[in-house]
Amino acid sequence: MKAFRNLRLIGAALLLLALIGTAGFHFIEGWTWFDGLYMIVTTFTTIGYQEIHPLSHAGRIFNLALIVSGVSLVFLGIGSLTQALLEFELASFFGKRKMEREISR
Repeated sequence: MKAFRNLRLIGAALLLLALIGTAGFHFIEGWTWFDGLYMIVTTFTTIGYQEIHPLSHAGRIFNLALIVSGVSLVFLGIGSLTQALLEFELASFFGKRKMEREISR
């Protein structure tokens, strides 16, 4: 199904963006790897906790790009997951109905 393929691509893009974001916070801000990962998770999930450490100007610009791209990918993933589940349910419903019609003949 196309929706499952899209879901895999979005998941891979999210993982790549999380790795880039974690490394970015480590190198731009000098944070630990865990602090960078923690910031990525709170950003992508829109929890919105306060920053662990104050951000520099470059860090804010970097974070802004991560917010826009990360949150967009999360919502795309939710939409693709919903689409995949609906396609699966509809396909199984109509497939079952067709099979029942064939059996009843």
